[in-house]
Amino acid sequence: MTNGPGTNSTWITLLIALVVVVRFLFRELRQRTVRVRTLWIRPGILAVLTALLIAGGFVIPHVNAGVMLLAALVGAVLGAITGVLVVRSTSFAPANERGAVLAKGSVVTVVIWVVALLLRFIARFAFAGAGADQAAQYELNAGLIALVTAAFVVVAILFHREIDRLSPAATTRTL
Repeated sequence: MTNGPGTNSTWITLLIALVVVVRFLFRELRQRTVRVRTLWIRPGILAVLTALLIAGGFVIPHVNAGVMLLAALVGAVLGAITGVLVVRSTSFAPANERGAVLAKGSVVTVVIWVVALLLRFIARFAFAGAGADQAAQYELNAGLIALVTAAFVVVAILFHREIDRLSPAATTRTL
């Protein structure tokens, strides 16, 4: 068995995936306060990163812009579905503060996030086995980032709706 740079890259990828899964387990399975004033930070950062990644794909040699945009579109659709499924599997309760809601995920929300992220890793190993080069991996990454961004945007929209429903007086004063 050889242990080259590709093997190390695989182990690093799997380790990162494991850390993400464990973090989601702890985050999703405990009740947490979600506030209007901080609700859009992660989706905003991800949207900027997605835009930069896609813009970069137009200037990086050998990246097929059409394939990259298709991957981003498919990723965004899968992300929107992921976001809806996550929120439908999350329980909400009024928080003891204005502009906030208590949210608690479930094992189902964890499974949804894990399956969404596994799609990218399955694609990585399927395309790597088919001889995909760095440009093809870049195109796939655009799809993954679009998936995560769309999921976070949909989750933020639907969480905001829950905050409006459970704490209506506070959502008029958004920072």
